[in-house]
Amino acid sequence: MKSLLKDLKKLKDVYYETEKCQLGKELTLVLKLLTSEEETDVHDYASKHEQGIAYLYSVKRETLARSIIELNGNKIPDVIDDDSGKVQKHIWIRDNVIKGWSQILIDEIWQKYAKLLIRMEEKIGASISEETAATKE
Repeated sequence: MKSLLKDLKKLKDVYYETEKCQLGKELTLVLKLLTSEEETDVHDYASKHEQGIAYLYSVKRETLARSIIELNGNKIPDVIDDDSGKVQKHIWIRDNVIKGWSQILIDEIWQKYAKLLIRMEEKIGASISEETAATKE
């Protein structure tokens, strides 16, 4: 059973990739794909706080807040200790970084996240196709 659990935990890292985004001369972000739990949390938060087009904007902000793992070469810890106390990373990024961005900037970074997502979906699809072909032989 321990071996099975160890192998299942490895699955988490099989398709883990990041995307480095250069925005202008002064801002570099590293984005990661969200876990299924994080994606659920994003939609849960947005559905409780927004409706209509505001829901879409909220999903983008919440996704990016969870996706950003590095800012200008500095890895961002899961919990940030600031003047108000300890705050979860995504809440701190949303409230202290993303809230000040224009919707145009959010959309630009969202497109970079979408490209990462598409690249991973293609990689997974190719892997499944290869495995299926190998099984048929």
